[in-house]
Parts: sequence; structure tokens; C-alpha cells
Amino acid sequence: MGDSREATVEARERERRDQEKQVIYAEGLRALVEAKAPFLVGGGFALYGYLGRWRTTKDVDVFIQADDLHTVLHILMRAGFVCEITDVAWLAKAKKGDACIDIIFCSYNGLFPVDDGWFANARRAVVLGLPVKIVGPEEILVSKSFVAARDRFDGADIAWLLRATATRIDWARVEALMGEHWQVLLWQLLHFLYVFPSERHLLPRELIARLLGNFADELTADDYEPLVCRAPMLDPKLYQAEIVVRGAADP
Repeated sequence: MGDSREATVEARERERRDQEKQVIYAEGLRALVEAKAPFLVGGGFALYGYLGRWRTTKDVDVFIQADDLHTVLHILMRAGFVCEITDVAWLAKAKKGDACIDIIFCSYNGLFPVDDGWFANARRAVVLGLPVKIVGPEEILVSKSFVAARDRFDGADIAWLLRATATRIDWARVEALMGEHWQVLLWQLLHFLYVFPSERHLLPRELIARLLGNFADELTADDYEPLVCRAPMLDPKLYQAEIVVRGAADP
């Protein structure tokens, strides 16, 4: 009984902290909305907009274009947040208390900078009581496809997103965004098929046939390939031995 009471107390404390954080998240988003800053909400809050069900998230992801970074940081600082540019290539953070807003202007591997196309493809939604725009499903799919490190894998988010939106996704846009990284797209589609075999009818058959054709061509190609390791596009640390010890090219 004692363990049960402690678990209940801990759960209530977590819920209280989560509610406090959501109040702070709303303060940050309201400051951006009132300042008419161009931004999109992504992450767990965007997924909720597409799935209609909540999954735990430790922060709010706000996507902006790189040129708007300093404007957005100044708005949040005026709202009482402590801001820092965590990585000049893709990420800044705004913190207040235990709450954190991630400000993202590119995928961590440099493949997908936030641009006008992201905003043109965004969807309207209400997040924490505020009218905002959320990242389009196509951009969520491609950016999450490369979150596949030892300590983090977003394949489940992709699978749920496809189950909810696959018939409405602009697959031509997805294919164009992935470009030469089509193998990663094929991998995520196969992952979906394995997870939800009864939902195979949702998958884009023509696209998969084209990707499988590319796969067959690549397997039988006899042209010389230099020593390359593309794994850092998925996990920047796990494959360093291939780069450092063997001298493989790092894209």
C-alpha cells in the first residue's frame, strides 16, 4: 500500500509540473503570436494536431527560418525567457523555470533548412489555446526519418503519422525533399509496413515500386564507390570509428 501511495503522489507531482510547464509554453507562444513572428509549432504538439491523441513531450518545438532567429529570441527574452544559441547550425533554446522551448531552423544534419516551403505547407491548429500553424506532415516525416540514433528513434512517430495522414500526404513533395536519401524513405515505409501490416493499403504503391527499382539498380551497379559512411546523418556519434579509424568520407 505504501508503494501505491508513493506512486500516486509522484504521478500527481509530475502532473502538476507538466501543467506548470504548459502555462509557460503558452506564455512563449502567446508572445510570438502577439508579435506576429513567423513560426510553426512542431514536435509532440504538432503530432497531436494530426493524431488527435497526446504523447508525452518534454518541450515545445518551434520552427523558424534562420533569418528570423534573433527576432524570435528577442521576443522571448522580453517575455522573460533565458535564451541561448545552442548550435549555430540548427538550434536555439528559450528557458523559463523548468520549461524549455526548442527553436529549430534546420534539421540537425543540415538536410532540411526551414524555408518558405515549410510555411506554405503548414496547417492551422490551436495549440495551448492559441491559433497557430503547425509543421506540415511531409516536413515532419522527412525530418523525423533521420532521428535514428542509439538514444532516440522517431520511427514510431512516423508510423503513427502515416497511419493518420498517408492518404493525404503529398508524396511527390516527400520524395523531392528526400532527394538522394531515398533509401531512408524506403526504410521508413518498410518500418510502417512491418508495424501496421493491416494498413498496407495506405502506402503509396507507385512510389514504393520506384524506390525498390532504385534499390535493385544500386545493388547491381558495378561502378566504383569510394569509402563513404553516411551513418552520421542518422547518429553523429555512433559510427565515428569508421570516420576516424578507416578514414571514410563523412557527408
